[in-house]
Amino acid sequence: MANNLTEQFIRNHLTADVRTLALGCHPDGVDMQYALTQISGWQAARIKVPLWAATEGIVYPRHLSLEQCTSQYIAQYKATAVEQLLGKNLKIADITGGMGVDCFFISRSASKVYYNEMSDQLCDCTRANFKALGRPEIEINCGTAEEFVTSLAPDSLDLIYLDPARRGDAGRKLISISDCQPDTVAMQDDLLRISPNIMVKLSPMLDISRALTELKHVSHAFIVGLEGECKEITLLLQRGFEAEPTITAVDIKADGTPESAVSSAKSTDNALPLPIANPEQLQPGTFISEPSAPYMKSALFRTIAACTGTALLHPDTHLFWSKEKPEKFPGRTFQLGGIIPFDKRSLSALVKTQANLSVRNFPESAPALQRRLKFRDGGPRYLIATTLADSSRILLDLRKS
Repeated sequence: MANNLTEQFIRNHLTADVRTLALGCHPDGVDMQYALTQISGWQAARIKVPLWAATEGIVYPRHLSLEQCTSQYIAQYKATAVEQLLGKNLKIADITGGMGVDCFFISRSASKVYYNEMSDQLCDCTRANFKALGRPEIEINCGTAEEFVTSLAPDSLDLIYLDPARRGDAGRKLISISDCQPDTVAMQDDLLRISPNIMVKLSPMLDISRALTELKHVSHAFIVGLEGECKEITLLLQRGFEAEPTITAVDIKADGTPESAVSSAKSTDNALPLPIANPEQLQPGTFISEPSAPYMKSALFRTIAACTGTALLHPDTHLFWSKEKPEKFPGRTFQLGGIIPFDKRSLSALVKTQANLSVRNFPESAPALQRRLKFRDGGPRYLIATTLADSSRILLDLRKS
């Protein structure tokens, strides 16, 4: 615990620039290292875990733990999914506890909760934080995930949650499940003996099809985004499950509200028709929609088209056309101003244009094209270089709808 002078300094400087504080005068009696950690932690939590920032008595660890912890709104979404799929009054263990954000929110549906973490510092912080948050009964254990698992009896839990570390010793990001710690692939049989349900948080960079071959009994794959950015893939393994998993993609708004989820088994999606827009339909005043990152990651394009009444511009161009503006499209929608042929004459007229440029199913990258056309970035105009169903390459001239 910090002394009174340090606590007062923290309260007085919560919104101050941490770098300026670090370079400034250090008052006598103030533990500046602790104070700076708490101030920077509160500032990060205010955005990422607002419940922590709004609660008195929260203790923040070093910055990396905050950087790697789950956003509150994503944790709440997963907690809701657990309750809907598995029910309430569960016996749960989070065996890679970290900041305890996932553990805390999932614990709201639980009758007994274990938090395990190998870092002594994180265990101490989380013990204080669970008490401040009104959940002092969560049992905290400090040790490796492997050690904790060996201490558990078969069928002693209803759900095990884990978030394997996705960085190597040199800070290298890891995207293979077996390269993460703990190794879920190696542990899965032991985990499924202890609990019939295992929930694993994985990197958003992960190849889902590869994950489904490495891990057994996956019943659900959740691809979760926040404000359009894909943040994580979470798999639910269920003992004895042998059918095809359901893939669910969802994006969560800045206020924590989930957008409409898109959900399907891959074979069900593949069985749907693939509507393709005729290039002649792309008239000014019609609409072009682009799925946000988690929906792109799901590759459930036929399901998206069926749910929204839209058609793809090309089988490999994941942009969707519609005559009327689609309701609740899982992404952003533009109104089409026109089509610009990708030829020398048309492109020369665009030199030094101000626009937001992107590419979809196009042989040239956006930065290369931007350099060639000397575009100025920004403004209300959007240009997407893409390929249509007749293989023609064009620029879509768009404005946000």
